[in-house]
Amino acid sequence: MSGSLRYEIGPIRPPSEAYSLLVRFTRNCPWNKCEFCHIYKGRKFEKRSLTEIERDIDTVKAISDEIIALSWKEGYGGKIAEGFIESIFSNNIFNECFRSVAVWMYFGSKNVFIQDANSLVMKPAVLIEALEYLKKTFPAIDRITSYARSQTLAQLWSVEDLKRLRDAGLTRLHLGMETGSDFLFKYMRKGVTKE
Repeated sequence: MSGSLRYEIGPIRPPSEAYSLLVRFTRNCPWNKCEFCHIYKGRKFEKRSLTEIERDIDTVKAISDEIIALSWKEGYGGKIAEGFIESIFSNNIFNECFRSVAVWMYFGSKNVFIQDANSLVMKPAVLIEALEYLKKTFPAIDRITSYARSQTLAQLWSVEDLKRLRDAGLTRLHLGMETGSDFLFKYMRKGVTKE
């Protein structure tokens, strides 16, 4: 038992995804011009390869298997109980990836948030294959969500593509539609109008 396996985790997620597993499909933001957001400033946007994504999913699986084995070893019978989680967080041999997966498991291993800012800029076939691999590796997942830009959805995705995404497991998108005011969209440099 090492607790030292690592996978890539991005810098942000919506508050509602606090107990979700974070899986990074892209790095940073392809738009990166919104006035209010400084998370990705000075960072280059990149689409991660399917191989990289699958490797991270495999690492999460290895970590979750290690956590279950540790639970048995420490007398918790494979359960991810509160006392077990406390022991993981109080022991500095476990890294942030190990702790993140442990918290996800404690909350039922049901929700996943796909990072970073707009993974829907990926090629549909690659995104769908990555989602299918995630669901195959963790069949108990109920909800998979991601950030998306309204412009990306309108310009790059057909209704049929979106149905295929849903069939692959994507259940919710967080869209940055903070206002219906064209003045504010322009002022905040969102790159869209209310239309």
